[in-house]
Amino acid sequence: MKTKIIILFFIALTKLTFGQYQQYIQYVSPYLSDSIQSGFFYFNTPNNFQAGQLYQLYRQNAPDLNNNMVLIDQHVDSLAGLTHFKYQQTFMNIPIEGAGCIEHYDKYGSLQFINAKIADSIKKDHRPRLSGDEAINILIEYLKKDEKLIFAWNDEDWEQQIRLDYADSNATWYPNSELIWAIDTVKNIQLINSGNRYNLAYKISITVIQPEFETFIYYVDANTGIVLKFNSTHINDGPAGVYGYGSKIIDTQWKGGFTQKYILQTNDATRVVHTKKNPNGSTAWGLLDNTKDDDDNWGNTYLTETSTHYHVSTCWDYYRNVFGRTGQNNASREVRVRTQWNAYNAQFIPGGSDHNDLRFGKDNGWDFGLEPSIVAHEFAHGVTHHSSNLTYSYESGALNEAFSDIFGVVIQAVMLDGGSTDWVIGNFIPNMPLRSLKDPNLYNQPDTYLGLNWYTGAGDNGGVHVNSGVLNKWFYVLAHGDNGTNDLSNYYDVDGIGINKASRIAYYAQTSLLLSSSQYSDARQATIQAAKILYGECSVEHQATIDSWYAVGIGNLNNCTYTASVEDLSNQNILIYPNPANNSISIELPMSTASPIRIIDLSGNLIKEFETNQVFFQTDISNLSNGVYLINFDFNGSQIVKRIIVQN
Repeated sequence: MKTKIIILFFIALTKLTFGQYQQYIQYVSPYLSDSIQSGFFYFNTPNNFQAGQLYQLYRQNAPDLNNNMVLIDQHVDSLAGLTHFKYQQTFMNIPIEGAGCIEHYDKYGSLQFINAKIADSIKKDHRPRLSGDEAINILIEYLKKDEKLIFAWNDEDWEQQIRLDYADSNATWYPNSELIWAIDTVKNIQLINSGNRYNLAYKISITVIQPEFETFIYYVDANTGIVLKFNSTHINDGPAGVYGYGSKIIDTQWKGGFTQKYILQTNDATRVVHTKKNPNGSTAWGLLDNTKDDDDNWGNTYLTETSTHYHVSTCWDYYRNVFGRTGQNNASREVRVRTQWNAYNAQFIPGGSDHNDLRFGKDNGWDFGLEPSIVAHEFAHGVTHHSSNLTYSYESGALNEAFSDIFGVVIQAVMLDGGSTDWVIGNFIPNMPLRSLKDPNLYNQPDTYLGLNWYTGAGDNGGVHVNSGVLNKWFYVLAHGDNGTNDLSNYYDVDGIGINKASRIAYYAQTSLLLSSSQYSDARQATIQAAKILYGECSVEHQATIDSWYAVGIGNLNNCTYTASVEDLSNQNILIYPNPANNSISIELPMSTASPIRIIDLSGNLIKEFETNQVFFQTDISNLSNGVYLINFDFNGSQIVKRIIVQN
């Protein structure tokens, strides 16, 4: 019977109309352990489901052989030991952009939960009128109208470099095409997305080296040849001198010879980082000279190069030491670092078969590579690229940017500044500050979802550098603690759990729980689930994660109950409403109690005490000041504590 119900669940998930979907969910609900929340489905455990089994049962019994979920990745996370299976949704064997799911299994092999983004009822013809080669030719002719563009495949130096990178004499920058179902825009992505939002298109990567090096992804309609949309793959933003930190030991490599024997390339078998100076930004890597030193005592002669090399190596060390992650892709992929780029910018660029690029420009003579939080920000983009791969537009892109801001601050604090931080990205170089996690409004970012400064336009890829302020603020509240009233006029008061625990929660959600099209609501659910997995249900960390989202205007306060005795009272259901409240609150108890009911503040001071033999009653709180209070209930010696907020 259980299998039959689950099959109905997947019928609802991928094939039926929205109304039918809701109807079938009613049948599924008794077999789930919790309500469906932002595309997260929680299953009763233990169970015997195998990876991919549920969807294949659905396909066979619906029947619906046109839709499928294709496994594209699996890993066991280093923090909790869960196994995660990531699937790409396809229709007629053609991948659907941004659609898929992740299955999460505990250490005992039980399916704990699934989170998904699903394309529903694509009804368009899957047979393209144009071939991939025809689409490429149409696109190239279209781009040639801009005479300033120089394609990488037309430059022999760049062609030689890609052949070296791939160790393949036939490798080329000339583009290939992939047939996909392209979504109109990665905006307002729900659990179920109408098939009308998707068009059959060729996804084509075009790399140019002039007017500056950049790789664009174009989506060309597979029937008409019209460019539907495009985006850039570039995400912008021995002893040696390290700017602001004095002399540090950097990892270099001896290359032989009588002079200039050492270069800025790691040599300890645990990092793979190579740093070069690259002012014009469009020179092939193999043509760039190494920065060299005679005796591996670099001093301050090459301050920009040594500082940048040190900061990138420090990022590598942080992820390895804290999360057991070896490099951006968790498989020691080389990081090529270009310093002193003649541009006001910093970039992460996914590279060829064996490397990624980081580029650091300058502003008024100050190099971005001197700023540890900016270097860490760009390094973290590589981690996102190789895990959740959050699409760099609208809310998904804002999350992408924010995770980089978060780890930009965290890595600088943990690895360089003894755990202290001012929560500012770009604080180290004069006139460089870019964003504040503590006060996003300071730099015209929102600190509340859809609140002041929230950007609704299409510029900046849909406001990725603006709307990232909400996740930034969430992390600050979670790590440091904060109180106040947000833009929704909701009062919050959250005790921080510390930067290390908060970063573990953020990393777990970023790398194991989020999909490429995830939105803010998904980030909330993913981080709440991460806190529960890492620290336990209704733990302090779990509650703080929920309440920190309330602080930035997403979701409600936590409704966890916790006991002050060893007896488990988890089934006791106490309702208190409204919460927040001002004049009075209503309380519903599962049973009467003869013990006094006490209201205390967070310092432990008794504010009010009263007795009642009723199971439903009201109590006056009009004389309480704004803030958070705890209500203590005693049931025959076993206690439950509930939290309320007074907001006048």
